[in-house]
Order: sequence, then C-alpha cells, then structure tokens
Amino acid sequence: MNIAFVTTDNAKDVLSWSGLNYYMSQSFQNSGVRMEYIDNLKLPFSAINLVKKIFYSKLLNKQFPLGRTIASSKSYSQTIANRLLNSDCDCIFSTGTIPIAYLNAKMPKVFYTDATFASMLDYYPGFSNLAANIIRQGHQLERDAIASCALAIYSSDWAAKSAIHDYGADPAKVKVVPFGANWDVQYPEEEVSGFINNRSTGILKILFNGVDWVRKGGDLLLSTAKEIVSRGINLEVHIVGIRQIPVENLPDYVINHGFLNKSVPREKFELEKLYKEAHFLFVPSLSEAFGLVFCEASLFGVPSISRKTGGVESAIIDGKNGFTLTEAATAGDYADLICYYYGDYEKYISLAITSRCEYIARLNWKTACNSLLHLIKAI
Repeated sequence: MNIAFVTTDNAKDVLSWSGLNYYMSQSFQNSGVRMEYIDNLKLPFSAINLVKKIFYSKLLNKQFPLGRTIASSKSYSQTIANRLLNSDCDCIFSTGTIPIAYLNAKMPKVFYTDATFASMLDYYPGFSNLAANIIRQGHQLERDAIASCALAIYSSDWAAKSAIHDYGADPAKVKVVPFGANWDVQYPEEEVSGFINNRSTGILKILFNGVDWVRKGGDLLLSTAKEIVSRGINLEVHIVGIRQIPVENLPDYVINHGFLNKSVPREKFELEKLYKEAHFLFVPSLSEAFGLVFCEASLFGVPSISRKTGGVESAIIDGKNGFTLTEAATAGDYADLICYYYGDYEKYISLAITSRCEYIARLNWKTACNSLLHLIKAI
C-alpha cells in the first residue's frame, strides 16, 4: 500500500504534536507501507487575514487563529493537490481535518485525530474566546471535512460521538483507534516485571508528566500529595514537563525535573528511570483530548490516575490500567485511591500488571497501525 501522509507539521520531528506524527508514520513504514510525506505545510501571507486578526484581537479582544479559516484550509488543500499531481498513492491520510477539508482527489481521504472542533470549543484554552466569525468557519470546515472523507478516525469515543452528534457524521465511517505510546524502546515482559517488582515499598513515588500546569491539574496534584503526607506516608512527587512551576515554596518531597526531551539521550534516560520507579502516573487534567502519557505509563506497567474528562476514558480503563474519578472528586478522594492500592502490595502488583497488558493489547503503535491499515484496506 502507498499512503500520502499529510500533516502541517514536520512528520519526522519527534517533538511535533508530542511525537504523534513521527511515531505514527514510523509504524506505517515498519508495516511495509510506502510513504509519500506531504508535510511542513505553510500558509501564504494574507494581508486581509492579518488585518482581521488585528481587528478582532485589538478591538474586540477575541482570538482569531488564522490557521482555522476556510481560506487557510483551501490553501492547504491546493498545496496538497499540487504535490499529488504525479502521485500513485492509494489513500490520503491526514492527521487533522484542516489540511484536507477542501481537497478534491481521486483517491479516498482519511483523517485520524483526537478531537472535533465542537468538542474543543471552550474546552481547551486555545479554543476559548474565539471570534464568532472563526467559530462559524470552524464548524463549517469540520462539517465539510467529515462529509468529504471516506473514514473519520478518532482516538477516543468522546471525539467520535461528537463527530456524529455535532456534525451529523455517518456512524458507519466514524471509527475509534486509540493512540499508541510514543516510545521507541520495546521492553521484554520479564524486564517490565522487574520494573514493577523493584518499586519501593518504603517510599510512594508519584509521577506527573505534562507541560501545562493549570490544564493538567497541577494544583490538585499538590493538594493530593499534601493529603497523602498528612497520613504519615513517605512520598516523592516527581514533576516532568514544567520548566517553572507557578507555586512558591514547594515542599521538600516535590522534585521538579523540568522539561525532558526524549530526543536527547540523557534526558530520555532520566524520564525512563522515573517511569520505571513510579508507582502511579497522576495527571488529573481539567481538559484532555486523550492523554498520550497514559499510554507511556502503561508501557512501563505504571497505573494512571486521572479525571473523567474528554477522551481520557479511552486511554484509561478503570480497574485495568488505572482509574478516572469524577470532576467532583476531591484531593482526599484521590489520596484514598492511591493510598489504598499502595497499601495493599498484591492489589498494586495486579493493577500494574494489567496496566502493562493494556499497553500490549491496544495502547501501542503496532496495534494501532494494524487497526488503521485494516480500516483503510476495507475502503
């Protein structure tokens, strides 16, 4: 099979979209797919759009993201069409709706992403306070992209339901395939068993991995940690991804490792060590389209604890690779859950093992790629 892999970013950059473009495209190549990369798509300068952006931001105090206009989508589509002129690809595969919404092509179009415009509107900070003009265009663009594609594939049930309910998508072409862990080392089962069994029984180690302190629930992390310590438990909280934590006087049991770049061997080794030793990954996000870190945690046999929001429940299956609590859950509720499993060694080991099983069964890129190829071949 020959696939035209479309993304506005650099498909070979391990940092692009948290590494999704890179690991996804590599999984296709490893499956024997011939790839035509149509990436690094840039928007041409538009004086009119620039004036609009300034008008909305300065005078109306509204966001006007230029990359989410119909004109921008049509520009991307024209660029893609030009690069496809001599292509013999079987399928156009895009990691978003915007580049291909208005692409007219003889081969089927497929997109694979983590959310719809409607599901993100006023949910993520970057989708808040948008100009009414952009909201109208955003909905129209999403509707046209879904209507013109052969397959609309999402990483979660949450996003798939939005495509059907908010945009009238044909349920027959809406599919769900969870993302895989963006990690290029595959550990044998006996090695992961060693990670699990070697975890400390004297110090509870919690890992937080996220670049947005507020959205990822950083304050709730600290409140929960304080509650755990008040119960007489020795605790270490390891924070990754936050260069500067917006909190003064952090307690001694909180260690900030800053942003760790997996493309830098030394930093990747440090992150690997943190995953191996962590009892839990705790990221109680306020908003989350999926949560790639939960896949990574499962890779290491680390149970994940988070909030029932967005697409998280497609990444974390309660009782399998962790738990999600309701939005009303308090720091005490999270502390109860974590302490319960940490205090019962056999129950913890069982949860850690099933966390690894979830990675093997569905949260790895080989499995995701096989599912994607199966769907693509069917059309």
